[in-house]
Amino acid sequence: MTRFKDNILKNLVCRAALASTERKFNKRVNTIGRINSEALQWLEAIPLQLWTLSHDGGRRYRLMTTNISEVFNSVLKGARSLPVTALVQLTFFCLNGYFVARRELGANRLTSAERFTPYVDARIQARVVKAGSMEIVLYDHVRGLIHVKSRRGRTYRLNLHEKKCTGGKTLIYGFPCSHMIAACQHRCVDFHLFVEGYYTTQSYYDTWASLFHPIFNEDEWPLYGGPTIVPLDSMQRMGSGRLRSTRLHNDMDVREGKTPITCGLCKQLGHNRRSCKNRNQV
Repeated sequence: MTRFKDNILKNLVCRAALASTERKFNKRVNTIGRINSEALQWLEAIPLQLWTLSHDGGRRYRLMTTNISEVFNSVLKGARSLPVTALVQLTFFCLNGYFVARRELGANRLTSAERFTPYVDARIQARVVKAGSMEIVLYDHVRGLIHVKSRRGRTYRLNLHEKKCTGGKTLIYGFPCSHMIAACQHRCVDFHLFVEGYYTTQSYYDTWASLFHPIFNEDEWPLYGGPTIVPLDSMQRMGSGRLRSTRLHNDMDVREGKTPITCGLCKQLGHNRRSCKNRNQV
């Protein structure tokens, strides 16, 4: 949110985007409107399903970034400044390493009969512990209508048949929230049935099952009959020295509310110790 230089507004927008329920979302948006009505109007012009978890219908799988370069920054940053051949080789071997490690992890978990990925297993275990302190009230055993009261005193309405909870996290994350787990345990229902299929160990293994094959020696390559590609002189790097490498920047990298430089000697703003004119007087 670089249009409005305010860290408080930025934090409120992030909290509103990550809200799991419309109640929490509306509360945070109203706070934004009280602070800056212009910022609220700017947000209202953006369709809610494009930037909020509470209005996207569970299609975002809890992922909130839309910039694919953020994914590649930490993986292929070192390859960007290399020559084309070296860039392709580094990318190839990095990808092969990722696939081999994750394929082996998936195979080991399949061998040990682990149903889900390590991430989901850990989250579900934490929610099982949390569900043990909740109060359950059954309203309809046929349709699975249940009322759950958390330890903090807030109530949630659940429909086991439709896999819905007013907390919203089951839909957003794709595996049961603590309220859903508490309701399932009360009704002797296997809550693992509420975990989406893409979290299973088999799906994880299938994702990384593709194989990379070793590269032949250059003298074993088939003859190339395509066009010869020659680089443009204008695109060649000029000068000597190592090319400066930086990450791919976007609007999220704009610093808001920069703190001015403060001198460590005279404590005045706008310069540092090295350029301080009062160095001899302090």
